[in-house]
Amino acid sequence: MAYRSTEIANEFLAQPGAIGSLTQMQLQKLTYLANGWNWAINGEQLISEPVEAWDYGPVYRDLYDHTKFFGKQPLSRGVTPDDSEAARVFGIPGGGRSPAYHAHLHPRERAVVEHVWRRYGRLSGAQLSSMTHQRGTPWFETYTKSGKSAPIDQGLIRRHYDDLATRAQAPA
Repeated sequence: MAYRSTEIANEFLAQPGAIGSLTQMQLQKLTYLANGWNWAINGEQLISEPVEAWDYGPVYRDLYDHTKFFGKQPLSRGVTPDDSEAARVFGIPGGGRSPAYHAHLHPRERAVVEHVWRRYGRLSGAQLSSMTHQRGTPWFETYTKSGKSAPIDQGLIRRHYDDLATRAQAPA
């Protein structure tokens, strides 16, 4: 099953030590990495939304619209519908008391999120961005060929992470 980027971002914010330490940039990259690794491990897309090639790496626009108001500061709570740009422009429904987005992950999907957290969760936003900018990554291929804000093809993401998984399993 594919989820909203905001739901998967909140899965990262639910990890031990994440609240108060993850910025929106880190959430963007961790969510993107979870989608890629879910393709490689479970053979399925984890995020239902398109991801775009922005200057600082892959970005889910919906997640951006929900977290940009936090600026460069770490998020102190989960992302809610009240955080969306529309809610801020047109008034926050329910007086700002909406519950945080939540994904009902299958255990195999949860295992991917936890794997990504253990492997990449301590990296800064700049370090995660640098990883996504390497030559041959889906972001690199999209950004250099189609420019800023171009959608990154899910097939590119799947092939890239399948290749990474194959190389990780290859005997030394």
